[in-house]
Amino acid sequence: MTEATAALEKKARKASDSSIIKLLPALVEHTRWNDPVKLREILVDLSEKTRISYPAIHKRIERDLRHGLAPTPMRTLPKNLVELSTPVIQLDDVVLNEQLKAEVLAIIQEHDRVEDLAAFDLKPRHKVLLYGAPGNGKTLLAEALASSLDIPFVKAKYSGLVDSHLGETGKNIASIMEYAESGPCLLFLDEFDGLAIDRAATGDVTEMRRVTNQLLISLDKLPHYCVFVAATNSENLIDKAILRRFDFSLNIQAPTPDLVLQLAQKELDPTRTPGSDVLHYAPRIAQMKLKNMSETVMLCQQIRRDLVLNDGQGIEAILNKTQAQDS
Repeated sequence: MTEATAALEKKARKASDSSIIKLLPALVEHTRWNDPVKLREILVDLSEKTRISYPAIHKRIERDLRHGLAPTPMRTLPKNLVELSTPVIQLDDVVLNEQLKAEVLAIIQEHDRVEDLAAFDLKPRHKVLLYGAPGNGKTLLAEALASSLDIPFVKAKYSGLVDSHLGETGKNIASIMEYAESGPCLLFLDEFDGLAIDRAATGDVTEMRRVTNQLLISLDKLPHYCVFVAATNSENLIDKAILRRFDFSLNIQAPTPDLVLQLAQKELDPTRTPGSDVLHYAPRIAQMKLKNMSETVMLCQQIRRDLVLNDGQGIEAILNKTQAQDS
């Protein structure tokens, strides 16, 4: 074998190893959540990538694929109650003020140092309340936190969770919590004030009082490896006992002009406007009286869309119209 041939084989082996390693996180995640469809897809890919470099492993994977994966999962997604996904939003994608960013990083640090805490007979705190006016990124922040912790993002479906039949909402909550307990994940409940209603305000023993009681029981049982994040626009409506269960309460405030500027700069970055540079509009957007982060994102999307459809000829009209509406 010539040196050139050996070098080529070494390079090919290295590329093969790299492609195999990249599949491992997904393999671990879908094994954890016992998702047979995704597992089969990953194993088929692994089989092909190991065929030449690792024939013994290839043969073993092929045998397992022929025999089939376990037909009965250890756990199943509660029907119509949650969505399970791999988080894609990164913390750098979310514009936060310095205080809020420090609080989020503190949460992440605790979960990165589980063993250090255990040496002092401590566990990482894992119950987080996000509150504040709508449209300022509470859901994005929850997903970014899951991404930073490298755990699956489990989002409760509010429409499926609340049931008109007596006792069913409480059972649904218990079902979701039991599912979340089965492995490391971030469980996100939006519109939390609609579930954790202040029992003192209900006036009598109602279904929603029972739901609040179920939430208290479930939150107390939740293990530290399940990060629980709830979001609300009205934290004053939440039962006081439930508020005390949260380790962190983060106020997601309406954006300052500086935060709007940062967000507009991200949204209008030249990498998102190929062939055009509209970054100079960001300071102008920051001076507008936009109500929340969502309005900033939508305005920047309008600008990018106009670049595609009208070569940017309508951008001034878009900005003038928005400015007139907010004045």
